[in-house]
Parts: sequence; C-alpha cells; structure tokens
Amino acid sequence: MGKAKIGEWFWRFLAGVMLFAVGWTIWIYTQLNPPALVTDAAFAAAAKAKAKSNAGQSTQGVIAPAPAPATPEVPQEPKEPPINADKLKFSDSLSDKK
Repeated sequence: MGKAKIGEWFWRFLAGVMLFAVGWTIWIYTQLNPPALVTDAAFAAAAKAKAKSNAGQSTQGVIAPAPAPATPEVPQEPKEPPINADKLKFSDSLSDKK
C-alpha cells in the first residue's frame, strides 16, 4: 500500500510540474509577442494628433530661415598660423647637418 501512494504522489507532482512548465511557456510567449489591442489604438491616436498639429504649419516647417545680415562683414586681416609651417616640411636627411 505504501508503494501505491508514493507512485500516485509522484505522478501528481509530475502533472503539477508539467502544468507549471506549460503556463510558464505561454507567459513567455505572450511577453515576447504582446497582443495588438493597445498598439493599434496608439498608432491611430498618434496619427490623429500629428494630423491635427500639422494643420496650422506652413510649407517651410516649424523653423524659419535666418534673416540676412543688415551690414556686410568687414574682412579681417589674416591671422598668423599657430604653428611654424617650416618645421612640418620634409627634410632630405634625418639630421640637419649640411
């Protein structure tokens, strides 16, 4: 009689583990592939809001081009470069001895 009860509880435990595994698999599947009930409504609301906000805009968009400067810029004197260009030239030899 003892063996029969152990075998029965083993199969009940195994059935519980199998139910847990199937439930967990379904849970993971729904987390990876959510139902599209909310997303369709969200896309429709976003399209409606975008159409409503674009109704008052001009063809140039939200940012207007900068106005032309009133006075022309005066050319400045060329500045001296911060490095000596002669030091950057290739030399004929590795030493400066001539």
